[in-house]
Amino acid sequence: MDGVIELERLNSVLYVSRPVQGQTETTVGLFKVVDGGKSVCRIPVKLGRSSVSVVEVLDGLRAGDQVILSDMSQWDAHQRLRLQ
Repeated sequence: MDGVIELERLNSVLYVSRPVQGQTETTVGLFKVVDGGKSVCRIPVKLGRSSVSVVEVLDGLRAGDQVILSDMSQWDAHQRLRLQ
C-alpha cells in the first residue's frame, strides 16, 4: 500500500526551478531577460522555502518573468549583458 504524507500545502506561490546558487531563505542576484530577449540584467531575488527542485520566490520576480538559472558566476562583475 502506498501513501502520501503532506507536511504543508502552499497556495498561490510563485516559484522557479532551483538556481545553481539558490539556497533557502536568501537573496540572490539572477539575470532577468529584458528588452524582448535582447539582453539580461541582474536583479535581486528573495527566495523562500524550497524543495529538491524548486524554490519559492518571495520578492523580485513576477509571474511570466524569464531568468537564467544556470551558473553565471563568470559574469559577476556585470549588471547587464547583451544576448546574441
